[in-house]
Amino acid sequence: MRKLYYIILLCLLSVNHLYANDWKIYASYHNATKAVKGDSRVFVVANGNLFSYDTEDNSVELYDKTNALSDFGIKDIAYSSTEKRLVVLYENGNIDLLGMNNSRWNMPDLKTKTLEDKTINELKVVGSEALISLNSGLALLNLKEGYFVNLYTLGSKVINATISGKKIYAKTAKGVLEGDRDANLLDVNNWKEVDASTVTFGETAEEKTATSAMLEKVKEIIPNSPIRNYAYKLNMLGDRLLVAGGNFYYPNTNYEGTAMKYEKGKWSAFDEEAAIALVGAKAYMNVTDVVQDPNDTEHHWLGTMRSGIYEFKDYKLVNHYSYENSPLTSILPDDKNAAQYVRVTALNFDKDGNLWMCNNECDTIVRILKKDGKWAAYYYSEASKKPTWDRTYFDQRGWAWINSRRTSNNGESGLLVIDTKGTINTQSDDQHRYISTFHNQNGESYTPDLYYCVMEDLDKHLWMGCTKGIFMTKTPEDVFKSSFTFTQPIVPRNDGSGLGDYLLNGIPVKCILIDGGNRKWVGTLNNGVYLLSANGMETIEHFTAENSPLISDEINDLAIDGETGEVFIATSKGLCSYHGNATDPATSMSSNNLKVYPNPVRPDYQGQVHITGLMYNSDVKIVSAAGKLVAEGTSIGGEFSWDCCMQNGRRVSSGIYYALCTDEAGKKDAVAKILIIR
Repeated sequence: MRKLYYIILLCLLSVNHLYANDWKIYASYHNATKAVKGDSRVFVVANGNLFSYDTEDNSVELYDKTNALSDFGIKDIAYSSTEKRLVVLYENGNIDLLGMNNSRWNMPDLKTKTLEDKTINELKVVGSEALISLNSGLALLNLKEGYFVNLYTLGSKVINATISGKKIYAKTAKGVLEGDRDANLLDVNNWKEVDASTVTFGETAEEKTATSAMLEKVKEIIPNSPIRNYAYKLNMLGDRLLVAGGNFYYPNTNYEGTAMKYEKGKWSAFDEEAAIALVGAKAYMNVTDVVQDPNDTEHHWLGTMRSGIYEFKDYKLVNHYSYENSPLTSILPDDKNAAQYVRVTALNFDKDGNLWMCNNECDTIVRILKKDGKWAAYYYSEASKKPTWDRTYFDQRGWAWINSRRTSNNGESGLLVIDTKGTINTQSDDQHRYISTFHNQNGESYTPDLYYCVMEDLDKHLWMGCTKGIFMTKTPEDVFKSSFTFTQPIVPRNDGSGLGDYLLNGIPVKCILIDGGNRKWVGTLNNGVYLLSANGMETIEHFTAENSPLISDEINDLAIDGETGEVFIATSKGLCSYHGNATDPATSMSSNNLKVYPNPVRPDYQGQVHITGLMYNSDVKIVSAAGKLVAEGTSIGGEFSWDCCMQNGRRVSSGIYYALCTDEAGKKDAVAKILIIR
């Protein structure tokens, strides 16, 4: 049975491995909390992630779902010197055994077990075995053969455990229990209470001193990484990624004020000390937005769900705007902690450099800090007092689409659409509409509990995500008409019935991203990420935490580096990315501007070759040095990917190949050379 399980597990791992080279996980390796000595390496847990430090050559190795681990969010680790294996225990009960060559054996038994309380209290390795103390009992693992032995329910919370000879000892809330392994220990009656003073649990004083010294030493090692595993909202500006690490905290979750920048492979964080010194750590919480001044790349603004907005210059705090020094208002103006209830979110700059924002749960929701430093306010009775204003999105007409995410006692969630007619100082000519209920093309009525996002594609069609699924309109300019409807795309079943189903029907859609090929990347509440064709009729990819290195199925936001095609994915557990095959299309094309990677293609490389710098929908033909056609296709956005195979599916032989590229109109062409080494 174990052999069959092993074969099935290998199959699952091989599926995961197919994607591994295309993924990156941007885990945080700050704040080391555990260090254990292995062979020549010290294994370190930092912010729930794993890295090792080699004491012989001072090298650092990072571990994640793309190379060694099966999961994300580590609770504890322990090392078996007997088996030369590292036990990795995750918060959800999943377990990995890592060999010294980074081989992995996964043990999901505890993760999949139905238990009343899976709270983990201790991981202890004794020789070739490991003990996991839980609120629901005691788990025993065999590290030599790699299997889950048993879970013993002892009628009480297990705090610590150890093994001595044939005896297992468990320190529980009711006393110390001893179990003889020759007996049936699944029967709680075969455990007997013994004198606690006769059993030693945990480390000795000497061991604790050594462990503490080792941990202090590795705390000096901080691999290049995000400061925390927080990723709520993303803002991509060229090759610079800005990350806001807060949330709306209606589940009462408070995240330390976190704003980060990733650029040219380096991570840095906005200074937090000055903000904390100014308002206190309890107020500088839940940063929901990080936006960049369109006229100054080192000038940024942060929105928060606690304490107003913060202005940064060169990543240092220069100003703080709250109810005391600006028109921004507090939800509880008469409360002694009024300053902690200035909830300002949905920050974004319009094309004229005016900073828009939403002052949540107040009378006047929409506030604008104009380019000249003066304030403007837009009052709409339909929007007044509503909470959780999430995003301000400007379409190609310059209209603002602002979503009030959540239905509350102050009214239904919805979309606020504003057309200022380009005159931000004159509101008499404006148009606006608040949409909470709408109809689809078949007349079906929808009133979503949560409105999440809107996004305009390259054809100027507007896509909208909510708890009911994904909707779109080809005529967003009609939004102010009473006849306006959203279309719910219907995907044919192709089973001969002539019937179809609504696209992603009933799947909460939290964010939508349009890539260079006009394809739709869709992030969901609990179903991972979908990649849809330009018209939405085909699901090209569906990534989940189960079938890929995606670290969580709850997606907060998406962003893309248009030059490289890297799609950044903000999740409830942190940030990761997938290397997509669609870059932004070039406006012109020449051989000098085409980029091919990898090039040359070496024998050990099994992935695709990517050609970038193409115009939209370019025709690409791959030919041999003799001029024989090997493969052909059309670019997705500005990129074409080739699997190094001929049209019959066979891998090509060593040699020089040429990519002959022509734009969609057939007026411009370019050539790229590719070297294949077998």
